[in-house]
Amino acid sequence: MNKQIQLLAVAVSFGVVYPLFSGATLRPDKIHTADARKTDVYITDGVFTGGDRAVDDVIVKDIRRSPNPGYERIVIDITGNRAGDSTAIKRAPYYQVAFSPEEKRIMFTIWGKPKLAFDAGRVVAAFKKSRIVSAVELFPKLEDGSWTFVLGLKNGRQLEVFELTDPARIIADIRPDRRKH
Repeated sequence: MNKQIQLLAVAVSFGVVYPLFSGATLRPDKIHTADARKTDVYITDGVFTGGDRAVDDVIVKDIRRSPNPGYERIVIDITGNRAGDSTAIKRAPYYQVAFSPEEKRIMFTIWGKPKLAFDAGRVVAAFKKSRIVSAVELFPKLEDGSWTFVLGLKNGRQLEVFELTDPARIIADIRPDRRKH
């Protein structure tokens, strides 16, 4: 099965009620592998994949944002789960981050049977201060193996995704649209 079909099949399997990209076909040149460090290589649309498929029991501890000069950083803090207790893991579980500036959204999907251990109200409130993110949609878990959430965008036009370790984190840096409105 080629990458294009795999990604579209996954979009259906985790119960998303709208397509990754309305009316668009995801070409192989739009699929990117997330790096293990910041490289300042931004895309204008497409999907990032990363993480370790063998990591299969995780806790999403937090989703936070941080304004930086030239971009806004989104951080997803992840730990392992051992007998109900949080434990450090070397890498994030497998994930996909789909970016569609035309539809003004970024869709994050995290595998590894994620459990959610963050204050959803606090996350949503923190993003209200964002100059780039307009909305946070924290979907209910529809399957045990994965979880999806979406960031609506005010003006994000470029995205870089990478992961950091010690502790495990998925990082998304969003550059704003610099054009005058």
